[in-house]
Amino acid sequence: MKVFFDTNVYVAEALLGEAAEQMVQATQDASWRIYTCREQLDELERVLTEELEFSRRLTSLSRSRILRRAAVVEPGASRHMVPDDPKDNPILQAAVSAGADYLVSNDRHLLALNRHEGLRIVSMTDFYRHLQDDGLLP
Repeated sequence: MKVFFDTNVYVAEALLGEAAEQMVQATQDASWRIYTCREQLDELERVLTEELEFSRRLTSLSRSRILRRAAVVEPGASRHMVPDDPKDNPILQAAVSAGADYLVSNDRHLLALNRHEGLRIVSMTDFYRHLQDDGLLP
């Protein structure tokens, strides 16, 4: 199984979101592949430091944690677009480039695209339930 977590999952994890942390850890424990991209890491850094006013040190630790768990994909030019929010294009393009089975996001623009060429775009709640159904979470 291949999974691409949207930036909002990692932001929830950084905000001490126990469910988000459990979800990412269960995915890793199941030996499912997790992917990220440079654009996402940059977006995470911007959100944590500029919008949430986290320290640079904590932001750097969050970025490093993702890099330890995820393979980095570098999507090239792509026809995959998010019509209602072009800022989400890099996330969709990276998930498709990775060949991900799931894109986990709470972004309504991405969720509106579910299914996108075999990519299931699901909310954090739905993915958490999927992990529970598979016996990976209590």
